[in-house]
Amino acid sequence: MASVKLEGVKKIYDNSVVAVQEFNLDIKDKEFVVFVGPSGCGKSTTLRMIAGLEDISEGKLFIGDRLVNDVEPKDRDIAMVFQNYALYPHITVYENMAFSLRLRKMDKEEIHRRVLQAADILGITQYLGRKPKALSGGQRQRVAIGRAIVREPQVFLMDEPLSNLDAKLRNQMRAEIILLRKRLDTTFIYVTHDQTEAMTLGDRIVIMKDGFIQQVGTPQEVFDTPHNLFVAGFIGSPQMNILDAELTKNGDKYTAETLGYKVELDEKKCQLLNENGASSMKVLLGFRPEHAVVHFEKIENSIEGTLLVNEMMGSELHLHVQTQNDQKIILRIPTIDLTEEQRASLTYGNKLHFSFASKVVQLFNPETEQSLLYR
Repeated sequence: MASVKLEGVKKIYDNSVVAVQEFNLDIKDKEFVVFVGPSGCGKSTTLRMIAGLEDISEGKLFIGDRLVNDVEPKDRDIAMVFQNYALYPHITVYENMAFSLRLRKMDKEEIHRRVLQAADILGITQYLGRKPKALSGGQRQRVAIGRAIVREPQVFLMDEPLSNLDAKLRNQMRAEIILLRKRLDTTFIYVTHDQTEAMTLGDRIVIMKDGFIQQVGTPQEVFDTPHNLFVAGFIGSPQMNILDAELTKNGDKYTAETLGYKVELDEKKCQLLNENGASSMKVLLGFRPEHAVVHFEKIENSIEGTLLVNEMMGSELHLHVQTQNDQKIILRIPTIDLTEEQRASLTYGNKLHFSFASKVVQLFNPETEQSLLYR
């Protein structure tokens, strides 16, 4: 059983600096969970507490059914992959991977079997006789992962393992980690500041800020139903557009209006607003750049904006637009459906109009920054 449970876990440094606050989480056996958030949010500190590299100030940590607060790292049956590889430079790849098994005084044949099996899984068999300095960054990271695999731990911990790689190699290694997870079929806890990694790798994502959990959910859940303004802005690239708006209640129905654009909210959103006791009030309205519809002619009930920047991204354009009240937003539109005339019109200073549907709208309380659509 390789479940991990954190109950009210806190990390306090020097009796004053609280790095992690009231962390409660159940990670199921064979689940891939990603901790994500900006630098300094407490995600790596939490991972190091699970590994036993940091003491737990308060709370309880269970691996399986065993309380491990006071258990030494080597006795927790976990393996950790670090950001900086942490390989021994003076010995070969084979010896690096075999090192921890030799310390356990494992049988030589079993060590050899495990090293060859891990090397085969990671495609590094041909590098076993080399020393780390003769390898690329991606190859070194594979060796670091291989060193963890040979231990056959209950839980894999990964602390930003791809952050030192270039963008192309990072994408490749991300795909390899997904395949690796399927082959090993064990519990993974992965830390990153990159929300793309979080969305593509995790069964569930734990979004953190200032030591607190902001939201836990599947990638689709945190994308579709952010619980607060921070999650809405952190998840998604480019980030969600936020506009000042007015929410009007009429019986059980609601209308949101921003910059003269009115959107009748759908039945599900009206039901949630009623259940949450929302009244007519000022709100923050969010919509994602890819959910807007751009109109190349002025139409009734749309928002007008002035184009500032047109970024060509290949399959799509990112349009940086300034609205009538000087708010800046980003719109994403696919290039495949654009006519030559429409493309030519997307230049600095030109006017355009856009709208969005009720189903893509998010609403937040401007004072608490909490979602009005979360039950």
